[in-house]
Amino acid sequence: MTKKTVVIYYAGFVRFGGVFSHVGALEAELSRIGWSVTAITLDSLPFWCRYIPHITEKLVNLISMPLGFLYKDRITRGLYKLFFNTNADLRIFEDIYLSWNSKIKSITILHAVWSDNLQSYTVSEIQQRKLRERETEIIDNIKHPVATVSFPYLKYMREEHFPRTLNKKIEVIELGINQSNFPKVGNLERRSVVYVGALEARKNVMFLLKVFKKLFELDSAFKLTVMGDGPQRKELVEFASSNRLPVNFLGKLPRHAVLLELPRHGIYLHTSVKESFSYSLLEAKLAGLKTCAYDKLQVPAGFIDVAIETFEVDRWCSGILNIDWTYAPFDAAMYTVEKMTSQTLELAG
Repeated sequence: MTKKTVVIYYAGFVRFGGVFSHVGALEAELSRIGWSVTAITLDSLPFWCRYIPHITEKLVNLISMPLGFLYKDRITRGLYKLFFNTNADLRIFEDIYLSWNSKIKSITILHAVWSDNLQSYTVSEIQQRKLRERETEIIDNIKHPVATVSFPYLKYMREEHFPRTLNKKIEVIELGINQSNFPKVGNLERRSVVYVGALEARKNVMFLLKVFKKLFELDSAFKLTVMGDGPQRKELVEFASSNRLPVNFLGKLPRHAVLLELPRHGIYLHTSVKESFSYSLLEAKLAGLKTCAYDKLQVPAGFIDVAIETFEVDRWCSGILNIDWTYAPFDAAMYTVEKMTSQTLELAG
């Protein structure tokens, strides 16, 4: 019996991160149930052209910020169509900017849009509006199903980010992960704090260290572990060192190592200013930790135990120091890779 074939298109290089985690999870589950899967990334391109999208991004942003991000992904789409426009039973596009219409059954996953991910940049409202207008056109011109990753993010897209402008119907397929290899939850270390993610401005990790500094001043039994890497690592390490804070920077770890490390702590601290789902919060919940995060994140409500309304250090410290440690039920079955994959295939037809 001939296997059904699926091609998954991802706009970046092979790396750790939310969108690439989705690619890996889909690839593994589709293969398990009998599909032949090909994942296309920038690494799949010939070496001479795989950096063209990023060079284009920087050049265009010098002239017309933030349209460079749009052109980067559209050029990636052009290269993928040139080199990997192969026949398949199904195509999965991991980005609205990548997808193209064809007679092949397809589905596009809207993890986020660039106009909603500019927290690290200085961009005027006029510049943002131009980008939103282009994104509206792109989404409305997609002929196959489009799904985003959480119900709160869909609500935000419809009511706030693209108010009364989107015509395309967007569904929801909440992300899921393989839960078979999660270690059993042990006794939580109530003064041990952990963070997992990129060390970059959008994740607001410097604010996380400032919160921890205040916690440590209030109670020297607190300690912090940081798993991840990024452009701010040196600055963050210097801040921790100059303030003599007990912070353990473990760097970027493979997923199995992250899952082993999480249950050694009691509090997961997530100071990001923007998320549409967050694998990190989900994994912390599955590991039994108490999660503290900004209450304006568009993630499933059950992901956050302590929701903080503002970015004031004292408010975050108060929330952490007053955590309710009683068990809070969490429906892990909502976020399995099996459910995510079956919904993806069902929506794609």
